Amino acid sequence: MLAVGTPARLNRAWRRAGWQVDRHALDLGPAADLAGRPFTPPVKAWPHPDAAYDAVVIHDQLAHVVDDEAAIAEAARVLRPGGRLLLRVPRDGPLAWLDSYNLYRYLRDFTKRGASLSETRGIGWRRHYPRHDLVRLLGAQFRVTAMATEGAGFTDIARLIPLIVFRWLLRWDRGVALAWPLVDLVARLDDRLGAGPFGYYVVVKAERTRVPAPGWE
Repeated sequence: MLAVGTPARLNRAWRRAGWQVDRHALDLGPAADLAGRPFTPPVKAWPHPDAAYDAVVIHDQLAHVVDDEAAIAEAARVLRPGGRLLLRVPRDGPLAWLDSYNLYRYLRDFTKRGASLSETRGIGWRRHYPRHDLVRLLGAQFRVTAMATEGAGFTDIARLIPLIVFRWLLRWDRGVALAWPLVDLVARLDDRLGAGPFGYYVVVKAERTRVPAPGWE
């Protein structure tokens, strides 16, 4: 399995389930990492062989990358035909306005105060995807097998508070780091919520098509 941007708790759970997990990160900026080694964007060509994995998980990062189509193309390239893709992105729904990255960006732009976020250095904000855009993005390389929503936006509320207090008001990045375990705890609880049509994230399960589009392989 290739785990792209997944939190450590998920990687540990998959390893306990018997998966061999390789880590990767996309073009988020200098703070992104590839197996613990820093790199500079853009990272469009993943350093993995063709058809090397049975599963690829892209957890939240696609919403930040400069070229999301290139990222999906690379996911298709490293997956074996019939391999599975699990993709989670923020949804373009009624809770999209809660996005902590975008709200912080608007506050910073308006006040001219506070450090920028590494997550939004690429395109300046975090994308939110309608369902039909995800189907189009996956294109002929994947067959969507399931789509569902999860989360109620509590993670973004929990993230926004330390960003405003520590990064914008006090300009103390250490405070943000100290608050992150609490944000992660909220995220664990939030991920278990099924908010139906009001879900903050959309989770897509897809299968790599066995006959790839011309030119991809």
